[in-house]
This record gives sequence, structure tokens and C-alpha cells, in this order.
Amino acid sequence: MSPVPGRLAPIRPAPAKITINVIGVDLTKGELVDFEGAAISASSIRDLLVDADELDPRGLRVRNARIEGQLDLCDVVAKRPLVLLDCTADAPILLDRAQLSALDLSGLTAPAVIAPWMRIEHYVYLVRARLDGGTEHHALDLAETTVGGHVNLRGAQLLSQSRNALHAAKLRTGSDLYLRGVKTSATVVLDGARIGGNLNCKGADLTALHSALHGMNMQVEGSVLLEKEFRATSKQYMAVRIRGSRIGGQLVLRGGAAKGPTAALDVKHVKVGQELFLPADFADGRVELDGLTYAGSPRDSTLDEWLDLLANKTPQYATQPYAQLAAAHQAAGHERDVRRIRVAQQRDLLRRGRLTRWSRAWHRVTGATVGYGYRPATALLWLLGTLAVSAAVVLGSGAVRCSTVEQIGYALNAAAPLVKTDAVQRCQVATTTTSGQFVVVATWILQLLAWAFATLFVAGFTGLVRKNP
Repeated sequence: MSPVPGRLAPIRPAPAKITINVIGVDLTKGELVDFEGAAISASSIRDLLVDADELDPRGLRVRNARIEGQLDLCDVVAKRPLVLLDCTADAPILLDRAQLSALDLSGLTAPAVIAPWMRIEHYVYLVRARLDGGTEHHALDLAETTVGGHVNLRGAQLLSQSRNALHAAKLRTGSDLYLRGVKTSATVVLDGARIGGNLNCKGADLTALHSALHGMNMQVEGSVLLEKEFRATSKQYMAVRIRGSRIGGQLVLRGGAAKGPTAALDVKHVKVGQELFLPADFADGRVELDGLTYAGSPRDSTLDEWLDLLANKTPQYATQPYAQLAAAHQAAGHERDVRRIRVAQQRDLLRRGRLTRWSRAWHRVTGATVGYGYRPATALLWLLGTLAVSAAVVLGSGAVRCSTVEQIGYALNAAAPLVKTDAVQRCQVATTTTSGQFVVVATWILQLLAWAFATLFVAGFTGLVRKNP
């Protein structure tokens, strides 16, 4: 059609082309183009995405290219995928507030990827990426980024000399976050992240000056997997700190390890919807467990190992971890284990709890006599021992004149007034002698002890002396 007289015909830009070996390549067709190490200008990539309507629905797909200049896609809205496989860049890639259908930067070698507030409809891949933020940048910044599907960083190497290796505070994903085999030299920050699937850190090796994995107040719909050769090492602070997080599935620490001078593992006030798998050798350092809840009994550790963990690896005495453990065993019908847990709790309270002098003294008495109210039969043994001592005193004194059987009855009657025999009437005590006076005084003392042990038994049997502070 001829142009209208007096008007200029609309000019449509020609599709961007990049020349490789004198062969023109049209990048708008959505085909994966291998540059074989040749250069592509960052401005060409930006122009293609800004004019996204000219792109095939498969998006811009490039392999083995060297990106010249800084790729700045800040605020670019392109409902197309961007695929830059095994490419290299000399400057950080900027994706602040960019909106794309999908992003695949697998194999990328670059100083950093800066992408806060980015919006991706489907997925983000940085598999085997090599990013080094140096002293100026996070290696990978995904703060407040929203991804409709999953984020996969499997095998990536994220380095930073002074800042975070991965800064993903308030990251939102519709599915899993894969950190499998990731290696870092700085902190992985996931504070406030909302992960729609699993947080998979199998085989990750996280090393940092401060926290290696810092995920305060996360919400993970699936499981948190810090297992299968997972390593977290902090040089000055905590290795793994996910305090206040909510985990819908399991927390699995099987086969992993964490080491930190302040604490190796901080799961304080973490709520785990399903099982907890925590082996005794996971934490090389202190463990924060107060407020941790989980379903069923903890796995991968014996009860003895858990009690040792609570008594010797936690920073201070806390009631809740013992109560959680006892409730789990109570629900499983392990009554003997429940008593063991409660006794261990009281011993820890006596050792590290804030007790007054009189409370501490009473704790020692109830612990020695009735197992803090959970082993009342111990008081019966003490009572029987008191009666045996009374019989020994009477028989060995020579100051009580009657038959041997009557002397035993006298001893029982003297030490335990509830036991009534006629031996008192038949036996005579030579109170004028020293041994006779000793028998009388000794039976008074033994009677008081017998009353005390009998009272403690009744109190322990009825649960009156049990206390779960």
C-alpha cells in the first residue's frame, strides 16, 4: 500500500544481527546460537529485550559468548526467556526490577549478578555459575525477587571478600530453591524468604566470616535439607542460623556438619511440621534449641545422645526442649524414657538453673530420695535401709534385753511407729548405760528419717513433688 500523501511511512527497525565469522546470525528467531567464544555487545542484548515483540516466544538464547560492556537490564520488561549459557562477562550483570519469562545463566562467569526486585514468571537457573563480587558486591543479589517456579544454583561458586555470597532476603519462589553443591566464601542470606517447595542444600559447602547460612524467619513449604556432605563453617559467629523459621515438611541434617565459635546451629523457635533428623555429630559447637518444635521423636540420635546434647551443648538451661522431647516420647508410649528425660531435666536445672539456696537444697534432697518425684520407689529403698539400720543398732548395742526376734520387732516399732508389735512391752532398754542411751537417741533419729522417707514416697507416688519449671 502506498503511503498517505503528506505523511511519512512508519519505519520498523530491522532485527538485530550479530556477525560471527562473517556469517550473519538472526537472534530474534529463538534458536540457541553458539558464539564459540566470540563477543556480543551488552547493548545488543538489551536492545533485543527492550523490543521484545520482535523476539520469538522462545526468547533470546546464546551460548559461549563473551559479553562486551556492562549488561544493564534494569527495569526492562520482556515477557520472553533470556538464556545466556556458559557466557563470560567482565562487569556485573544488572537485572534490578527486570521482568522476564525465564532466566537461565547456567555456566556464567562474571563478577556478580545484581537482581533485586526482579520478577520471573517461571524459573531462574545459575547452575555451575562462577561469580565473584570482590569487595564491592554480593556475588548474587536476589533480594525481594519473585520467581513463579524454582531457583536452581546447583554447583555454583559464589565468592565475596567482604559482603554476602548470596543475598536473597525476602526472596519468593513458587517451588524449590536448589543450593546443591554450592560453594561460598561469604554468608548466604535468606532472611524472610518464602520458599514454595524445598530448600535443598545437599552437598553445599558454605564458609563465611560471620554466619554461613543465615535464614531468620524463613517460611519453607516443603523440607529443609542440610544433608549428604552439607558443610557450614563460620569463623567468628554462627554456622547455621534459621531462628524463627517455619518449615512445613522435615528438617533433615543427616550426614551434614556445622561448626561455629558462637554456635554451630541456631534453630531457636523454629517450627517443623514433620520429623526432625538431627544426628549427634552434626554440630561442632553449641546448639540453640529453645522453642524448637517437631512431630514425633527426633531421629538419627539416641535418647542418651539427645540428653547429652541438651545438657552439655546448649548455652543455658531451658525447659522447653526437655518438655518437647518428653511429650514426643509420651505420645509414643515410652513411659520409662519420659521419666529419664524428666530426671535429666531436673539435674540440668540443679546444675545450670537459677535457683535460690533453699530451692537448690530441696532439689538435692528430692533428687537423692525420690528422683525428683519421678522415681518414688527410691524412697522405699531409703525407708527399708532406715529400718535395717535400726535393727542393726538394736541388735548390736547389747542394751536391749529380750530375744533376737523381739529385738527386731522393737527396732521396727521404734523406727516405724506405724508398725505395732508387743516387743516394746517385752524388751527392756538399759537407759542407765551409754549404749542404752545411744539406742534411744538413735531410734528417735531413725524414726524421723523413716517418717520423712515414707512421706516423700507418698508425695512422689502422687506427683506432689514433681516440678517442671
